[in-house]
Amino acid sequence: MTVAVAIVGGLLAAGVVWIVATRQRRGALNSAFWLVVIGVVIVVFEHPMFATTYAAQVLYPEADGFVFNDHARIHFFMAGVYALFGLVVLVVVGRTLLREGRRAGWFTVLGALSVGALDLVLGGIWYEHGSPLYALFGAERPEGFGWPFLYAYLLAWTAALIISYRPVFHQTARTNTSPPNLVDPPT
Repeated sequence: MTVAVAIVGGLLAAGVVWIVATRQRRGALNSAFWLVVIGVVIVVFEHPMFATTYAAQVLYPEADGFVFNDHARIHFFMAGVYALFGLVVLVVVGRTLLREGRRAGWFTVLGALSVGALDLVLGGIWYEHGSPLYALFGAERPEGFGWPFLYAYLLAWTAALIISYRPVFHQTARTNTSPPNLVDPPT
């Protein structure tokens, strides 16, 4: 299983590199959008799917032995559902705001990446389950799998921010993407 996850992670990372390398053909902002999508697909298979399938007690045989009262179980399930909803919203933000060169879209992706980094930090503090990076912070022998898969979403979102930075924040790019005037001029 670990080898398969590492291979999938490597393929995803190669996809990120390919999108970045061919961004001239599709445009930096369109490429950034597809990098956001790759990151979202990766995250969906980690947290929301784990929470919902564990709470519903499907896919994981050990879920029956997991200590859940029914009240906590519905909260765990809905946390996964709302995470899925939030990831869909992130794709919509990437599709609209980021592709239009809006700073709000860029900062939204940055916020999602920051929360992802927080996940890595809290994962190391609360439950050291596998990241090789935890060894840098004193973990004796971090155990777990799936890290090449998860690192690919960090790579994808970081690449999206880097390649979209210039079009979003460069002065000439903003002249075509300024928001419409929502206030009527005084008469």
